[in-house]
Amino acid sequence: MTTLVWFRNDLRVADQPALHDACANGSVAAVFLIADRQWRMHDVGDNRLAFLLDTLHCLAKDLVRLNIPLHVRHVPTFAGAPAALVALAREIGATTIAFNEEYPLNERVRDARVRAASCAAGLAVRVHSGSTLVPPGRLMTGAGDPYTIFSPFKRRWLATLDPRAETPLPMPRRQISGAAPSGGIPSAIDGVTRTSGVASHWPAGAREARRRLDAFVAEAVEAYQQARDFPSRPGTSTLSPYLSVGAISPRECLHAAVVANGGRLTGGSPGIESWVNELIWRDFYRHVIALFPHVSRGAAFRPEMDRVVWRNAADEFRAWQEGRTGYPLVDAAMRQLRHTGWMHNRLRMVAAMFLTKHLLLDWRLGERYFMQQLVDGDFAANNGGWQWSASTGTDAAPYFRIFNPVTQARRFDPDGAFVRSYVEELVGVPGHAIFEPRRYGVAGYPAPIVDHAFARQRALDAFKAAR
Repeated sequence: MTTLVWFRNDLRVADQPALHDACANGSVAAVFLIADRQWRMHDVGDNRLAFLLDTLHCLAKDLVRLNIPLHVRHVPTFAGAPAALVALAREIGATTIAFNEEYPLNERVRDARVRAASCAAGLAVRVHSGSTLVPPGRLMTGAGDPYTIFSPFKRRWLATLDPRAETPLPMPRRQISGAAPSGGIPSAIDGVTRTSGVASHWPAGAREARRRLDAFVAEAVEAYQQARDFPSRPGTSTLSPYLSVGAISPRECLHAAVVANGGRLTGGSPGIESWVNELIWRDFYRHVIALFPHVSRGAAFRPEMDRVVWRNAADEFRAWQEGRTGYPLVDAAMRQLRHTGWMHNRLRMVAAMFLTKHLLLDWRLGERYFMQQLVDGDFAANNGGWQWSASTGTDAAPYFRIFNPVTQARRFDPDGAFVRSYVEELVGVPGHAIFEPRRYGVAGYPAPIVDHAFARQRALDAFKAAR
């Protein structure tokens, strides 16, 4: 029996459920579908495309070591996936198509059509869970409803998961026959090459992901709870790009954390417990998009929040994009995004709340721009983070929580090191002037685009009206 394993955002051979199961049940071939037009419709940007392409090349090398052929097919949109997979299965004599689930609405519709076409063609379909630690639908309230608040979700998640059972799957054995073809991976996707954009910041592949995980657990996770909020410190794992394309699995991350914490999910190291909390948030947002389809359609999770009257100010939106708001921490964050394709998580909240609360611009503008820039662009996490910041989502920040960007800078960049590393106009500005340059007479840097007190009251009025 030959199984065709369809790789998507799970570009690894370690702890890859669909691949592991297929290898245990016969011969295996692999396939990856390049749906560049569809990805662009989903706002996938050049940075993520370059990283995905580079990761795909790394995957191909890993599959060669297992003697598993990788076939690459170009299907511009998801609509072409069923026919392409059925045709390839017939071509290579596969009797089964296997893949790991994805949860956004368009991906679920695509997969349902693949299952229907496969069954009509006499092919078996095996679907696995590989991108969450607890699959959507397993955790429900006592009333049988999905969780919409993180804290009770977390309690149920912790009560459900047995850390002793969360051991990564062993590496598949090398196939005896079936030499892997070469040359099937394109040198570019929609004009984007492996070295496009910010590629130098992000070496691709499962080995680099594992190296980062091991280094983080050995050197930084103990201090994670305190260090994670300070963008000038190396306090985070920087694993989000690798998780986003599946070069490493969440189970590998959890297992490393549990081992380092003496076999515990809670208790022990506060840093490890805090990092596990981030993995739970990752699952939570995937449950939300799987169980509430309207979120995938661009709607606010809380319908009443679609009544917020957002402003139309294209010039202010451009100033935010380009890091010219006159608030140094916001500007440094946006310039970090443009220069590296990544943004520190604390700063994602600061930048998102500034756009939605200070400028009162629609959170969907920011969500789309982040997806177009982020090397770790992930729909569930990006949408969840933006809706949290904009007070429109599940378990969102209350509408009256409005970060003061100056206070945030004083607290989380107290010596101005992060700001000076990205805002070149302020490199030589000393002391407290770094937080409010125009107040201290610093020339060559824009005045604040809006007054904080004025913006706060305007946002409160808009959100109260919507409620």
